[in-house]
Amino acid sequence: MRTHQNWWGVAVAALVVAWPAWAARPYRGGAVATAHPEASEAALRMLDKGGNAVDAAVAAAFTLGVVAPYHSGIGGGGFALVHEAKTGGTRVLDFREVAPAAATRDMYVKDGKVVPGLSTDGVTSVAVPGAVAGYLELLEKHGKLPRAVVLQPAIDAARNGFWVSPKYQAMAAMRRDCLRQDPEATRLFLTKNDKGEPDVPPIGHLVRQPELARTLQTLAKNGPKPFYSGPLAQAMVDTVKAGGGLLSLEDLKAYKTRTHEPLEGSYRGHRILTMPPPSAGGLAVVQVLGALERLRPKGMSYRDPEDLHLYAEAVRRVYVDRVKYLGDPAFVKIPMERLTSSGYIADLAGSIDPKKATPSASLLAPRENAGSTLKNPTDTWYDPASAPEKKNTTHISVIDKDGNAVALTTTVNYGFGSCVVAKGTGVLLNDEMDDFAALPGVPNAYGLVTGEANSIAPGKVPLSSMSPTLVFAKDDPKKVMLVVGSPGGSTIPTTVIQVISHIVDQGMDVTRAVGMGRVHHQYLPDELWVDRWGLEPATQAALEAKGHKLRKQEAWGDAEAVYSDPKTNLRYAASDPRNEGTALGQD
Repeated sequence: MRTHQNWWGVAVAALVVAWPAWAARPYRGGAVATAHPEASEAALRMLDKGGNAVDAAVAAAFTLGVVAPYHSGIGGGGFALVHEAKTGGTRVLDFREVAPAAATRDMYVKDGKVVPGLSTDGVTSVAVPGAVAGYLELLEKHGKLPRAVVLQPAIDAARNGFWVSPKYQAMAAMRRDCLRQDPEATRLFLTKNDKGEPDVPPIGHLVRQPELARTLQTLAKNGPKPFYSGPLAQAMVDTVKAGGGLLSLEDLKAYKTRTHEPLEGSYRGHRILTMPPPSAGGLAVVQVLGALERLRPKGMSYRDPEDLHLYAEAVRRVYVDRVKYLGDPAFVKIPMERLTSSGYIADLAGSIDPKKATPSASLLAPRENAGSTLKNPTDTWYDPASAPEKKNTTHISVIDKDGNAVALTTTVNYGFGSCVVAKGTGVLLNDEMDDFAALPGVPNAYGLVTGEANSIAPGKVPLSSMSPTLVFAKDDPKKVMLVVGSPGGSTIPTTVIQVISHIVDQGMDVTRAVGMGRVHHQYLPDELWVDRWGLEPATQAALEAKGHKLRKQEAWGDAEAVYSDPKTNLRYAASDPRNEGTALGQD
């Protein structure tokens, strides 16, 4: 028998204020949280068939790419942490996209300025996709079930179709003009309005993707090879080349996943494993939690203005480190040992003035921001009011009955990626090139400023905020207590940090922890973002009195988490109530 919790964004305000008693229902077997009901059903089906956490996560990932093309798909890439309960080991797989061989440092710059749209819309934004290689490698090395079984839910969803939801409508509306530029994307993801123009489909419209179903069947039968060297590869290259893009058959043939050691930290006695570079998010998680533990050794109080000030100042400083040091470790030397050392984190915490906010400009001298042609790095085409939800990555959290765990974050970057579908394949291609520094020191589409370390180069992995994270039990550093991650671009690491703090510091159940209002800083713009349920007026006023400039934003992120009680082994799964995800488990 299996049961589920289905959350829909339309009722989110009521859910946050009056949490239902059944929100933290325990499961005796495995549990999963994803951003879409069909993906969670696919994952649970694998667990019911005797599969493990990897089988479940991969089934969910393939299905998400079908039913929620606005945030992920086989034309994208991502990161995964896989924990094996029997050995206590955790492995990291990096299947992030890479820049094509023909990419150049200033390919999006004209007359010293970044050209808006080139790195986010159409074939010029496409990086070499890694999702297929990553998902299938995870399955081959760590899964138990046959490939055909794991991919079947995604094949069925592509063939039979899925219903347009409010989330789909919102994302399609945001990217409508971009989708209209590609005939295949228009045909698949839009419908004609009363004027005969391609437009956002109505709620309940059935989206079928027969070409994608055939592509998935090919992968189920033959593995990843056709995607990287066969007719599927050629179709992607032909589509991109026809529009003037850079992707080549040689790029696809040369693509390889990468393995890393997980980045390790701790918080109040809990061991933490997260994603190392080319993720900047994992480092932020480790540094901020380390600083907060030093600043508040007895714990962070819930929504205390003094504690929130310390949190904001720690995050501000960590995002400065992102600008100065971080990029693809295969291309740049990152002083990770120093950045994660106890002494460095103590110095970071000690640099915070408990009485007032530090202006961001004072933390990074102009000479350290060399390469920017702007006197004011926020004076660009970037729109902070719409930034948090433009990036629609997704996350999958799974713990199976044996305690194996997977944290998998995957993306096509912007909503609907590049808005380009490879003709005849159904493959929606990413626009991951925007995660590079098109011009060092100049914000990208999410307001993130990165430096020369993240400049474009052939074969290079763009810096990411994705932060799939595992938190372990206090009395057993090999036993996973919490699997957590989120989409949200620059807000991903702060979402993860706040979920962890809510559980460890405030003792919240996992459902409440992922649903609480959020607070975010990212160095530039020099603003403290607060979502609509984030802070009450008196707390906001107290922070403003310390010199913080607050900006109220619509809710961001879509945290997905599974908590395993270290004492009872009962599992609790939670999908962010702001969105359309579902938490499922086995009795």
